[in-house]
Amino acid sequence: MQRLLEANEQLVIDALRSRDMAESTALLMAELSRNSELDSLTQLPNRLLLVDRFSQGLTHARRHDGRLALLFLDLDGFKEINDKLGHRVGDEVLRAVSLCLVSCVRQIDTVCRLGGDEFVVLLPEIADATDPGLVAQKLMEALEALTHEGRLPIRVSASIGISVYPDDAQDIEALVDCADQAMYRSKRAGGRRYSFFATRDAGPGQP
Repeated sequence: MQRLLEANEQLVIDALRSRDMAESTALLMAELSRNSELDSLTQLPNRLLLVDRFSQGLTHARRHDGRLALLFLDLDGFKEINDKLGHRVGDEVLRAVSLCLVSCVRQIDTVCRLGGDEFVVLLPEIADATDPGLVAQKLMEALEALTHEGRLPIRVSASIGISVYPDDAQDIEALVDCADQAMYRSKRAGGRRYSFFATRDAGPGQP
């Protein structure tokens, strides 16, 4: 009888160990999956998570005959920051910019770092095709304030390009490309401004 009790006790212990190991493995896999969707420097969503959020936003927009927008943001003169002040300061700038962008948008919006000094802001629900221009203006003003508030040792500004679904494109790759082209239009115009991809265009921002 004693041996039987001991054997049953061991079976219970083994079962508990197996359950604990399974739970630990599940938690580890969940954490790895979450980390794989975040940018390591800024902890912002990366391209993988952006695609997932875009797919959800696109489904909602199609179902409700709505619009969504992408803002492609590139920091002005960022290479000069790295060259003159070093990559440590460059990383500090990127982290501060990330927090700044997130603070300017709604909870339903997504701020993603594509890489380097390039960011994308997804606005999954907009009432009017011109609304992203208001968001872009807000982002630029917030970035300008980083230096005035003493949160960064150097002035930061950005060039922003905007594309809108379904006006400009139907999928994320095309929308990113349209927003990228609009961003370079802002860059060629001297930076510190935003541009729409569509011909309505012309949101110069604050020079």
